[in-house]
Amino acid sequence: MMQWTIGLLFSLVVGGIVTRLFLRFLRSSLGTPGKVRISADGKDVPAWLTGAVERLFFTVLVGLEVSGAPAAMIGWLALKLATNWNHPDWKDKPGARAFAFSALLAGLVSMLFALLGGLVCARKLSLGI
Repeated sequence: MMQWTIGLLFSLVVGGIVTRLFLRFLRSSLGTPGKVRISADGKDVPAWLTGAVERLFFTVLVGLEVSGAPAAMIGWLALKLATNWNHPDWKDKPGARAFAFSALLAGLVSMLFALLGGLVCARKLSLGI
């Protein structure tokens, strides 16, 4: 039970903080805007919530040693990118593609923490605690 607590906390808390810092650094380096709204009505799912749910879901899959979990993680990132890449509302928004690409890279960082947290849960990795 302790390994699951440590793995989930590492994935959700540490992964969330590191991913957010990485995304801020990357977007400031690229000069992309902080937020690009896709929907016309301004109603988007908060990125932090999506990231937390993703990390929780995939940490549990890796922790339970479900076969194909890493492939599912990459597939999920590809699906997210594909659904937003050719969005018609992005044509007139400067920096929208760089924004989407930075989100993809941040998703990879987030999935790395889900993988590491899941490995801790499965007792395949020790964080030295």
